[in-house]
Amino acid sequence: MAKYVDQKARDRARRRKQQKARRMAMYSCIVLFVLGISLIITMGIKFFTRDDEKPPLLENPDRQQEITDTPQIADYEMGPVAASLQLPLITPDIQLTQTTANGRVDVSYFDDAIFMGDSLADGFKDYAAWMSLKDTGAMYLTQRSMTPRSFLQPGAMVDAGDAGVVDVWATITDRQPGKMYITLGTNALMAMDPQEFVDSYYQLVQRIKQVSPDTLIYITTIPPTSQAYAAKEERLSKERISQANRMIAQMCRQEGLALINLYDVVEGADGYLNEEINSDGIHMTPAGYKMWLNYLIQHTVYDPDSPYIPGSPYHRANLVDPLVTEENSEA
Repeated sequence: MAKYVDQKARDRARRRKQQKARRMAMYSCIVLFVLGISLIITMGIKFFTRDDEKPPLLENPDRQQEITDTPQIADYEMGPVAASLQLPLITPDIQLTQTTANGRVDVSYFDDAIFMGDSLADGFKDYAAWMSLKDTGAMYLTQRSMTPRSFLQPGAMVDAGDAGVVDVWATITDRQPGKMYITLGTNALMAMDPQEFVDSYYQLVQRIKQVSPDTLIYITTIPPTSQAYAAKEERLSKERISQANRMIAQMCRQEGLALINLYDVVEGADGYLNEEINSDGIHMTPAGYKMWLNYLIQHTVYDPDSPYIPGSPYHRANLVDPLVTEENSEA
């Protein structure tokens, strides 16, 4: 009887093992089935969303590398990692920003102009008669050692030549000039760094726009000094002046100002002030101012009402009115 009981117990144990094995096999099949289905679904998604048939954006590998190396700016707010990247500052090219030649104008163009600036601009007041500007209505708010900050001082006064000592801002407000030519920077760079100088220049421009909103503002780049002067005064080195001029060009682009690139006009072959018009290393001879004025006459912001001289492509005699031509042909 004991042997019979043991046999039954062994049979029951064997059946339990068999049942357990079948369950494990069934579970394994289920898992494999689920994995298989998942794999099939994934491959199906990839198949139907593949972009193998799309043409490549760039077939030139060199151009592709150029695009890859160029920093791209997204339209969304950058995260802390992207914001911390030190990307190079892009400044506008002066030659692309400067006022282009639009034909010669008569000196009467300066009838409603104000020349504003430091000792360099003061030369226009000194040589006005010699340069045929004496008979125009041009006014000179110029004085030695002036900077943007000097002009921004409350109650700023300058010697305006024949007009005597005048209040700068009262004069601009009363005259509402059609145009202003501003030349600043040589003195400013002696007292402050280029960024401080341009920051104060922004403020000066904003003040002019506030008191005379319809005035066309011409901004002059800082001219070079002589090589000897730059060697003894590092604050007016060629590199420092060029840096400030690039910042001036950027200001002109942002503020919608006309840029007069005087630097290139008076630059010699060595990149310093042309020795033929060099007076003392900074200032120019009368011939230099004549060269400067001639450049202004040729480089103005186009306006059909400007007094372009005969022979200029923009002189009224050279402009053909299609309607008038058509009427004449019918007659």
